Amino acid sequence: MSRYSRCAFLLLLSLSLLGGARAQVVNIEGRRFMQDSVPWTGFVNVRFNVSESGQRSLNLGLNGAVQYLNGRDRYMFISDLAFSQVEANDFLNTGFQHLRYNYRKDSLWTGEVFAQAQYNKPLRLDLRLMLGAGPRLTAVDNTRMRVNIGTAVMVENEHVTNGPTTTIGRSSNYVSATLKFTDMASLTTVVYYQPKLFDASDHRIALEGGLLINVTKRMTVESRLNLLKDSAPPEEVNALSYSWSNLFGFRF
Repeated sequence: MSRYSRCAFLLLLSLSLLGGARAQVVNIEGRRFMQDSVPWTGFVNVRFNVSESGQRSLNLGLNGAVQYLNGRDRYMFISDLAFSQVEANDFLNTGFQHLRYNYRKDSLWTGEVFAQAQYNKPLRLDLRLMLGAGPRLTAVDNTRMRVNIGTAVMVENEHVTNGPTTTIGRSSNYVSATLKFTDMASLTTVVYYQPKLFDASDHRIALEGGLLINVTKRMTVESRLNLLKDSAPPEEVNALSYSWSNLFGFRF
């Protein structure tokens, strides 16, 4: 493990103690690694935004991921921590930590198990704990394009601000596609559909697109647009929300 890898890994572990998502559906597909040839790999991203539209808004964020490969086994840890402030109000925190294990049966099929902790104060989500598992199919995999289809069954324990605590089962289904234009630029798009088990009227739909540009071998610039439709949001929270993030990254 290189010196860069050790430093970044320790940084991510420290973030996991602080807590960590900008939307109520976390896009893991956009944070997976195309690199399958080295045991250790990872990245760290920093984002910063100031906007003025009658009220000044400040947004700061730090996220990253580490992956370890050992034969057919793949371990991945992802962490995201963000702060947002409007005028002189208190900072509102969002974030998540995600731990995932993959076992690649062959070139097409992979089994996955994951656990996640998430909170989003602007969307009145105090804490959501998730545990799930399911298969993943690699439908297309070549030098220019990768398409994956996956499904999972998961259990959610959710704490809403000034609301009830609930434990339910959901199905998480997704289709993702990564198109590599050149060695410098790639586009990832993913669609999630997460209905409650045995009650599809309670569901979440998310769409995220991300453009990644490799400025150098290790430095990247990325722009992501995320749309979320929640059929049963907490009170005073819009059913439709979106976020647009610009990130500067370091890969190791």
